[in-house]
Amino acid sequence: MAKSSKNIQIAAVAVIAVVAIAAIGIVLMGGLGADDKSALEKIKDQGKLVVGTSAGFPPFEMLNTSAAGGVEGIDMDVAKAIADALDVELEIKNYDDFSVLITALQNGKIDMVIAGMTITDDRNESATFSMPYYKADQALVVLKSNTDILSTADLAGKVVAVNTGTTGQYYIEDNLPDVGEMKPYGTASDTFQALSGNKVDAVIIDSPVAANYISDTNPYKIVETIETNEFYGIAMSKNNSEDLVTEVNKILEDLIDSGEMEKIISKWSQA
Repeated sequence: MAKSSKNIQIAAVAVIAVVAIAAIGIVLMGGLGADDKSALEKIKDQGKLVVGTSAGFPPFEMLNTSAAGGVEGIDMDVAKAIADALDVELEIKNYDDFSVLITALQNGKIDMVIAGMTITDDRNESATFSMPYYKADQALVVLKSNTDILSTADLAGKVVAVNTGTTGQYYIEDNLPDVGEMKPYGTASDTFQALSGNKVDAVIIDSPVAANYISDTNPYKIVETIETNEFYGIAMSKNNSEDLVTEVNKILEDLIDSGEMEKIISKWSQA
């Protein structure tokens, strides 16, 4: 991504931040019981923030055994910034399948999800989201040798790979009824391996992730950017999480306003 594109993404996120925070205040209704500890109090009591993610979604989360928690990327730097601001340790729990993250959150196995997760109406029914911290679209990717697929209009009868439970999958389900077959995979890297192995004809995936796979040495090319105007947020439990959401939003605002968020994105993104 070019620097100008990153600036646009940060600006777009900042513009809707106030609206998002106000909406969160409306969603988080009700009070705490006398004996109930809030989500933030529990995190501080245990001295640890447990973040769920799904590596294989570069540049947001990638496996690296030498990195803290075995995962690195944009989201992991954001997670570290949140843990530092809360003055607690950070524990990363990596899940092979992106689609199980919300369930892990609901079951109390993690405190939040930071995984390049788009804020959607359906997900808002199962989790409470922070203000957005990144704007993305979808991208259509094929092999460089492919001259038949130039846009989504050429996907009739084709086999298309997506990440399970992602907005790429939802986009096909809602907008591309003529696709021959949609094949869901657990991670972004799995979808691109399927493409390079000629198991599928194309991949539809978040645009910043697609850009990360484009290089002179990789066999892929982006043939269309699909403007879906998605916003990534941090998912937290709906149970007693009002104070945690408020605190996370303050931390994200500080990261954006100080320019630190742009530095994090630039650090991990392709130029």
